[in-house]
Amino acid sequence: MAQIVVPGPEPDWQPATIPPYHDGRNPAAQTSLWEAAASTFRMIAGLKPPLDALAARLRLSVERSWEDLGEVDAAMFTIDRRHFALSLMPYGQSETWVWLHRSHEDADDALQVLLDALGLGEEAVVFTGGPDTGFRYCGTGRST
Repeated sequence: MAQIVVPGPEPDWQPATIPPYHDGRNPAAQTSLWEAAASTFRMIAGLKPPLDALAARLRLSVERSWEDLGEVDAAMFTIDRRHFALSLMPYGQSETWVWLHRSHEDADDALQVLLDALGLGEEAVVFTGGPDTGFRYCGTGRST
C-alpha cells in the first residue's frame, strides 16, 4: 500500500488560530475548545483566590486554550449536577471568573454550592453577575 504524503502549508497561509480569522489565505479558521464550550456558560462571579489554588482544592486539571483576547486557562467540572467552569486569562486578569451552564437558573444558589465545596466564604467573592446581568462588586472581596 502506497503511503500518502500530505503537503505542508502554503507559504502565504497565516496560522489558523490568529484573529481576525479569514483575513489571510489559509482556508481554515480554528476554534478553541474554550470558545466552543464558553458559549454554553454565563459568568456569575469573580473570586479572589487564583485559579491554580481553586483547581488544586477540587483536584481539577487546568487546560490552556485561547479566545479573541489571548490565552485562557480553564477548568470545567460538575458539582451536585451543576455545571461550572473557572477561567483566568494570564495576560493580567486578577480574579478567577466563575461560569455556570446556562441551563441552571439560580446563580446565587450555584455560587453557594461552589463556595461550600471550595471551603470558602463570601469574603472570597470579588463580584457577582457578569456582562449579561451587570456586575455587583462585593465590599470585602473586591481586589484593589
